[in-house]
Amino acid sequence: MILLFCMAVPVFGAQPPEGRHTFRLGWGDMLFETMAFQPTVAGIHPSPESLPSSYTRNEKYSFGYTGHFYAEYLYRFTKVVSVGIQADAEGIFWKEGTFDRYHKLTVPEVPVRNWDIVLMPTVRFTWLHRPLVRLYSGLGAGAIFAFDNLRQFKAGFALNLNWIGLEIGKGHWGGNVELGMLNSLSDPYHIYQAASRLICFGAYYKW
Repeated sequence: MILLFCMAVPVFGAQPPEGRHTFRLGWGDMLFETMAFQPTVAGIHPSPESLPSSYTRNEKYSFGYTGHFYAEYLYRFTKVVSVGIQADAEGIFWKEGTFDRYHKLTVPEVPVRNWDIVLMPTVRFTWLHRPLVRLYSGLGAGAIFAFDNLRQFKAGFALNLNWIGLEIGKGHWGGNVELGMLNSLSDPYHIYQAASRLICFGAYYKW
């Protein structure tokens, strides 16, 4: 990223290109979430009668993931440098229940709906221009807000690294695909995202 900054310095005074405003919407994968948030192994015992009658076990199950939905606005200062702001949202849902030794619910199950919202300023460096194709890299740093329907709330730091992005289009409309990683945590013991959103797809409008 230091190298990209150094490359961009000589062109900061250049005339801004046409279509300096860009708004885009996209979706990114949830590979990290599907690995980090998994169901508890069901506590089904071959001989439940051998367990104490007071035996109970808490389990999480019926997981669902939305993936990352994001929106971004960018302002192009030059053909190389653009700055903006991005919002990313994802949902992770599951159910929690307490089971007895026969693996029957002892109380009604609790549905949990967890949301992660990331807000961050971004900078993009477009280092290859062609009439229909652009290649770029960038980064973003901001905050994550994690909350659920059980009234739990946490806030932390978020960092997004966009290693390479491909933008295809001419005129007002086009699409893009990116390879990167979104990371967020509140402390070393509360990591919400690590190398999340490895690949994402989007569509843009320029004016």
